[in-house]
Amino acid sequence: MDKKYYIRILIFDSVIGNLVNEAIDCDILALKQSLDGKGDVLAIYDGEVSANGLKTLLWLGVYVFPLNHYEDFVITCPNCGERIDDDMILLAYDDTLLSGNNISCNRKDCGYQRAKVEFINK
Repeated sequence: MDKKYYIRILIFDSVIGNLVNEAIDCDILALKQSLDGKGDVLAIYDGEVSANGLKTLLWLGVYVFPLNHYEDFVITCPNCGERIDDDMILLAYDDTLLSGNNISCNRKDCGYQRAKVEFINK
């Protein structure tokens, strides 16, 4: 059985928005909710996707942040480069998250950041 990933997608421009909408229309991504973003983030989509669907989105250049199966990802702070802990992940839909920040790194006082994410699923 194919593992299902619950992910958060940040939409920065209409090209990425159209690609993600096409993924929804083609049943690659099952959209659970969408929210208006802030700043350089036009929108945030949360949804469920298979491993192959996730690989497709990443290949297309879509910014994806995992909300489950963290063991299949390397999530690091873009400022200090260290791996983040589960308790550093922002989950509340406030202005910080809607602006595209998804972690709060306390290792070197980095604060709110947009994490660097690498999918390492074999």
